[in-house]
Amino acid sequence: MVKKKLEKVISNAAQNFALEIVKAIKSATLQELIALQEGGKKAKPGRKPGRKPGRKPGPKPAAKKKVAAAPKKRVVKNYPKCAFPDCKKNRFPRGKGFCGEHWNMFKEGKIKDAKSYKK
Repeated sequence: MVKKKLEKVISNAAQNFALEIVKAIKSATLQELIALQEGGKKAKPGRKPGRKPGRKPGPKPAAKKKVAAAPKKRVVKNYPKCAFPDCKKNRFPRGKGFCGEHWNMFKEGKIKDAKSYKK
């Protein structure tokens, strides 16, 4: 008996609930029904009005530019120069004081040795 009584109460409540839903749908506007069908999708929230916290009023600060690093200083090595007068070329390692060009001339006997030329 208790079960039947409980079933009747649930049945009546469900019927009343269904009638209330039908009334609500009949009285709703088309826009409300479309919004209900879409699931109430909201647009992505935009930025809140007002300025960002901690920012002072006024123009936006200029973008920070990356400061180019100073070019590395080139290490200048002073290689010994050719012993031949007015020659600015570096010495040839095996040239005994001469650049490559004057070393060949020395081998051919066209010029004196490097010690005879003073810088």
